[in-house]
Amino acid sequence: MIPNINKILFATDLSQNSRYAFNYAVSIANRFEATITILHVMEDVSHSTDVRLKNFLGDERWRELKSSQEEEARQILIGKKREGAMIREALGAFCKEMKSDLAEIDFTPDDIVVARGTVVDEIMTEARNRECDLIVMGYYVRGKLEEAVLGSTTRRLLRRSKIPVLLVQLANDDH
Repeated sequence: MIPNINKILFATDLSQNSRYAFNYAVSIANRFEATITILHVMEDVSHSTDVRLKNFLGDERWRELKSSQEEEARQILIGKKREGAMIREALGAFCKEMKSDLAEIDFTPDDIVVARGTVVDEIMTEARNRECDLIVMGYYVRGKLEEAVLGSTTRRLLRRSKIPVLLVQLANDDH
């Protein structure tokens, strides 16, 4: 039996390389006439890390760093616009750019979501709430030591997801 794919969740880290993975999401959406929701998660740090960083940097500097991360993500997503209400317009511009690269494919994104939290938790929540049939995301190949020390968002997602996950290997030069 061939699965029916109606809704795709594309999780992105906003890197230039993630556009490569987006091409796969668009291709699958086109083939199945599915919708795509684009998700970016601004990851929260653990409470203990948060406390240590506040102690090391000071409350004000730590707040500034967290705020700048949010602003950077917002600027990437909304094309240097000031207001969050402009996200749809910027997404339209992003999609027009992608359509020019993929002229033979017609697609319309369903939604764009910027979430704050743990990446895997937020991906799982969005996929479940939106009843997605497929999750598409890029991943970077890392060395064994780095993988062991940092852990793997990809591995955690694969363990927890009941929804199929398409992983697209990205080049390491932009990460």
